Amino acid sequence: MIGRRALLGGLGALAVPHPAGAATPRLASLDLALTEALLTLGVTPLAVANLPLYRRLVGDPVLPEGVIELGPQQEPNLELLQALRPDRILAADWQAGGLRRVSSSFSTSFLSVFAADGDALAQAARLLRAVATLSGTDAEPIIAEATTGIADAALSVQGLDDRPVLLFRLMEDARNMAVFGSRGMPGGVLARLGLRNAWQGRQNAAGVASAGIEALASMPEARLIHFDRGAETARALSRLEVSRFWQALPALRQGRIAAMPVIYPNGGLASAGRLARQIAARLPELARHG
Repeated sequence: MIGRRALLGGLGALAVPHPAGAATPRLASLDLALTEALLTLGVTPLAVANLPLYRRLVGDPVLPEGVIELGPQQEPNLELLQALRPDRILAADWQAGGLRRVSSSFSTSFLSVFAADGDALAQAARLLRAVATLSGTDAEPIIAEATTGIADAALSVQGLDDRPVLLFRLMEDARNMAVFGSRGMPGGVLARLGLRNAWQGRQNAAGVASAGIEALASMPEARLIHFDRGAETARALSRLEVSRFWQALPALRQGRIAAMPVIYPNGGLASAGRLARQIAARLPELARHG
């Protein structure tokens, strides 16, 4: 396990002064993580891309009523943007190639969402600071609060045995799953909590891997935590009730598996803090079963 001082230093080490800004500009966001960052800073965007997806996958911070829907993240409604005339559009760097018409018509900032060095939480802090600069707000109190909250969550799981933890999401077909490795936000939270990630296989730049549920057989000692996606997850679990493989898993037989409310895996510090609290609340209970 890692100590509180090291945890507090992780995100806070990137601290830089933030000058006082002018009035908050009218901003549009074309990426879920950027929308989350704005709302985390207390800034309500003028308009966002894929508003329903934000509310379904991220949800918290809450997107207020009255925010305008711009359509798909890669194909926002240009006519609507022309009518709204935002001061600036925020987009993720991965969107740059598909948004040339947007960037040629509007002041657009493309920001790095994923961590090139694999430290998703440090990247989330950098992203929040970048969005704060563009919105005339101050990220430092929020980063400090998030860092302290994750450190507090780590204290609550100290003293547990060294069983690894697997974070995953079941696909509706009940044969496949999305697994969260070390590079993404969920893996970053596990590391900050001082927990061992059970997934040691390949993962993409966002820290996600696709695997068949048979891969669970290679992790018999792990504690399994899966994200509950509502009806989709319910259908998967219904199919698994008649799966001999699933019913024979040591984690299931020994009570080492639990569901938790879904967290957006590419989310920022708000999502990371929520995930840390959820893990801290559930893991001691799982540990009592072995």
